[in-house]
Amino acid sequence: MCLDNKSLFVVCYLTLVLVLCGGKIIRYILTEHAVITHINSSYACCANFTSKRHGRRSPMYYVDIHYRSLVPYDNTFKVDFYFYEFLSNEYRRGFVEMHFKWCDLIHKDPFFGASMNQGKFRRPCPFPPDDYHMYNMTIPSAAIPPGFPFTKGRIFANLTHRGYDVFGGYIDMELKEKLIRSGKT
Repeated sequence: MCLDNKSLFVVCYLTLVLVLCGGKIIRYILTEHAVITHINSSYACCANFTSKRHGRRSPMYYVDIHYRSLVPYDNTFKVDFYFYEFLSNEYRRGFVEMHFKWCDLIHKDPFFGASMNQGKFRRPCPFPPDDYHMYNMTIPSAAIPPGFPFTKGRIFANLTHRGYDVFGGYIDMELKEKLIRSGKT
């Protein structure tokens, strides 16, 4: 890989700033445009899926999910995540996929499940019919692999129960990096 003078200068400058300021670079996933595509009224109702930021200075976006379950949710429910890459003004399916049983996702997964394990989901499985609210969910920086294959795309999620669609939706994502200063020196 060859860098021109301007690119080499930018890389050297950022490295110097990082060393002198005593900061670190964090990776985070920016999420926007949360959409529910379908919901099976036999399993759940009253669903809401949003993405928001808490302030202009904060780079993090947080996802909220609210819904009312009508049946007990257990490991017979399966969640599939499909990552699509944004290329040439369209979303193309990538090779990154994640598949989980419902309870395993919430209690064992460090990528999505770590932020879902809150409130009523701290109880052991199965989860009885009730109103569920998940606030301020974000993917932990430590869970994002350093060699993630693309920086802009869409995450599709499908929840199924014994072959029947229960819920489907997607959210647009962008992988970002930001210099965080550790303090004044």
